[in-house]
Amino acid sequence: MLDVLNELSPITIKKVLIDRRANKVKDKYAMIEVEKETLDSIIDELKSKYKCHTIVLYGSRARGQTTSTSDYDVIGVCKRGEKTRIAKKQKGQYWDVFVYPEKDLRKLGDQHMSWKHARILYEKGPYAKLLLKRIQNLLKKPFKRHPKYEIETIRVWAQKELDRCRVNDIQGLFRRAEFHAALVDHYFLIRQKRFWGPKEGFKWIEQNDPISFRLIRRALRFPTNLSFLKAAASRVYKLKLD
Repeated sequence: MLDVLNELSPITIKKVLIDRRANKVKDKYAMIEVEKETLDSIIDELKSKYKCHTIVLYGSRARGQTTSTSDYDVIGVCKRGEKTRIAKKQKGQYWDVFVYPEKDLRKLGDQHMSWKHARILYEKGPYAKLLLKRIQNLLKKPFKRHPKYEIETIRVWAQKELDRCRVNDIQGLFRRAEFHAALVDHYFLIRQKRFWGPKEGFKWIEQNDPISFRLIRRALRFPTNLSFLKAAASRVYKLKLD
């Protein structure tokens, strides 16, 4: 690309760069319009069909870390009824929406910590602000450390899983996929840290433990290479694997 630019006049290069910036701005505004249209559709459905008085966005879109593949993680709360989930693709956008009756949210637990960056999309009454305040209070809860026997059990599992991966049949291939998927979750379990999900997990590892990040990324990039998997697993489980 640089060779092509070198052959152009300064005026042409400037025009190319301006066009690129303009296209980026145009794409950004297009994404904003799509997001607004999708969220409006979700809000309309939750209000009309499920009678939700509270609608909250969480996940990557609430954190401002949207990518081209990000779905719409939304919580709707209604006065009464049964918990349900709406998962669908509409106009190229994926919905992952949970609807809760108030009774199901009287007590919040660890499974609700993923709502930590939630922001209100719609509220009727004080419930939404109170819910977000309860979530923030939940985040202050100390992390419950895993018992030592659980850590040792996971380490034995890792060696057993690697042995199973060496069998060249469909079960062995399945075990490889299973082992790769467990690396990021178990990284935090072994280190007695709270796991916030793969997206935030990988970001944390990349920033705080770049060697582990590179080993895990290499193993995931080349899933059939058992040497790469072994190197990543040894680092993750703090174990010298056979």
